[in-house]
Amino acid sequence: MHDKYSTELELPKIPLNSPTLPYEKPEENVNYWIADSFFTEKQATDITNRCYNKAKWKLGKPYTSELWPGMRSKNALKKKELELVEAWIKQKIGKENIWVAESKEVVVDTNTAILVGSEEGSARPHVDNRKLCRFGAVLYLNKETAPKSGTSFYRLKYANGAAGGNSVNHPYLNLVDALNTQSLPPSAWYEDISIENKFNRLILFKGNIAHSASGYFGKEKREKRLAVTFFYMADD
Repeated sequence: MHDKYSTELELPKIPLNSPTLPYEKPEENVNYWIADSFFTEKQATDITNRCYNKAKWKLGKPYTSELWPGMRSKNALKKKELELVEAWIKQKIGKENIWVAESKEVVVDTNTAILVGSEEGSARPHVDNRKLCRFGAVLYLNKETAPKSGTSFYRLKYANGAAGGNSVNHPYLNLVDALNTQSLPPSAWYEDISIENKFNRLILFKGNIAHSASGYFGKEKREKRLAVTFFYMADD
């Protein structure tokens, strides 16, 4: 659990000579977007059942040495379903062209079902590598959810409690580059803004702003947090 940032908090200044990030305030319809009831109820239910019934899953933590939690399976949406998502994304960001990055080093798990239970993972603030993703999207597919299980945005929290920035910009690609560190403990972040997990809700956000699944839930397969993730590049 991360401490919640509030403008009402009286916080000290950032310590001198500390690594910093720029701060971009998360604002709906500016750097994140929400569409409720994106598909029809029947379409969303069909997608949910199709994902749960997938036979082929790749395992992450705690079952393998992968950094990501739970299990995932590709090709969650069919072609026409995916086209609807991509058209909405283009309209929201005002871009005619979006594409999925290709990498020999990293697998870009776009249009991928992500299934994670309460004992398999927790919030892990990060930014998406700017070389591989400029905009991320999540489709929530649980009809019964738990509190604090949507998506949260975060900002740095220094050891003295000061609040820092949240975004990685050119020339840096990720937090490792920007902060010159391999990892940060959970205590290094404030939760800034959170978006509720709601069935058939599609969210879109700038991938360079620190974010994470807020939390996970469920123990049995059909009770675990199910979402489909998307990662897209776009012209600057």
